[in-house]
Amino acid sequence: MVNIGALLLVLLCCISSGQAIADVPKLQVVTEEWVPYNYADQQGEIVGRATEKVREVLELAGIEYDIKLYPWARSMKLTQTQANTMIYSIYRSGDREHLFEWACPLMRPVRQYLFRLRNRNDIKVATLEDAKKYVISIVRGSVVHEFLTKQGFEAGVNLDITADPSASQRKLLAGRIDFLLTTEYTMHATLKSIGVAYETVVPVLEVRNNSDRRACMAFNLNTDKELIERVRRALAEHNSRYVGP
Repeated sequence: MVNIGALLLVLLCCISSGQAIADVPKLQVVTEEWVPYNYADQQGEIVGRATEKVREVLELAGIEYDIKLYPWARSMKLTQTQANTMIYSIYRSGDREHLFEWACPLMRPVRQYLFRLRNRNDIKVATLEDAKKYVISIVRGSVVHEFLTKQGFEAGVNLDITADPSASQRKLLAGRIDFLLTTEYTMHATLKSIGVAYETVVPVLEVRNNSDRRACMAFNLNTDKELIERVRRALAEHNSRYVGP
């Protein structure tokens, strides 16, 4: 015989659970152009190795979301000022720790190098300090920008600051700057996209203090707490199943 009371209790729990899911707000997700991790393809869709993982994690968490691509500084400002907003792929640093709620790691560390044109044999560096004699192009507000500034590099002296990552590659190829600080993956993918051989450039110095960082997802401090916890649980479950990007 069916226990009507028990059946009603089960139905009530299901309704309550569904209502709880519905009560979690839609998440605004923002990122930057960083080939091959997050970028817009020819159709305008936001894709990339990190983007694919973010989509899988948010779907696993049952989160409704939209992803938009902006210059890095704008994505950072949106995440700091608008509730229920998440940014990726963002490196977790001491300066940023108190600015966001974090879900980590999204990506394992990737090595970053100072790249120069292969034919620039006039450039000689053995240490990061040596690189202060040259000009490095970086994205405004990026972790690289923060890192190099702390090392004593200065805008207009040995730093060329841009809002457009692709502009840095163009400047390097044109000989308007001396170095680009990026990953091998990014350099290779970016050059390939514009039909330039990877052998045109050469990595000359690994920036070790910046290569041990893991990229994460980060949330505005006023983001719904249940939403954040569901994303953290889904990320942990995803990381336990798969090797990250």
